[in-house]
Amino acid sequence: MAKNIMVLSGTAMWAKVFEPDTKFNPDGDYTINLQMPVAEATPMCEKLDEIVQAKFDEAIEKDPRLKNTLTTQCCSNPVYDRDTGDATGNMEFKFKLKAKVQTKDGRTYEQEPVVLDSKKKPLGKDMLIGNGSKVKVAFEPIPYVMQSTKKVGVSLRLKAVQVIDLVEYGNSATSVFDEEDGFVAPPTTEATNNSVNITEELDDVADF
Repeated sequence: MAKNIMVLSGTAMWAKVFEPDTKFNPDGDYTINLQMPVAEATPMCEKLDEIVQAKFDEAIEKDPRLKNTLTTQCCSNPVYDRDTGDATGNMEFKFKLKAKVQTKDGRTYEQEPVVLDSKKKPLGKDMLIGNGSKVKVAFEPIPYVMQSTKKVGVSLRLKAVQVIDLVEYGNSATSVFDEEDGFVAPPTTEATNNSVNITEELDDVADF
């Protein structure tokens, strides 16, 4: 799986990585937003901007008439306080993976992101990732030219999530328990197989 996989570390928001969101896509999308301070986001923004610029130059080379109509789109957005409207000093990246894909030849297949704990073990689907969790996100940047809006940008295709510090979503009854020495559930065969390729690749990816 030799793809251009990148990794970002930050704070998770609105994670839907076990059950796809069907609000805007009936086939479902796996999504997660990642927030981090501007200074930490800048190196990745610069790399992604280079990818966008290369796509822009490619489009202009194919059709010079587009030079005066195409514009580039930023890969991240500043975060504002919901109550005051003031800038928080953070930037937010949005990652998405289609749950079902239809190929050009009419075939369809399903996919899902790999979700791991801090030791790179598959995380059970009953463990929901709440806002504020510290995570790493592995993704593939996909540059695009949107003819309808004349925008050139890059989508961040979600590949895997590693949970470093979990904030559980909701008021789970399990929160009344403390961690104890004893039985540890083995990972499922399916989750283990799905995580093999991505975990091997993540070992060689630079972290931002």
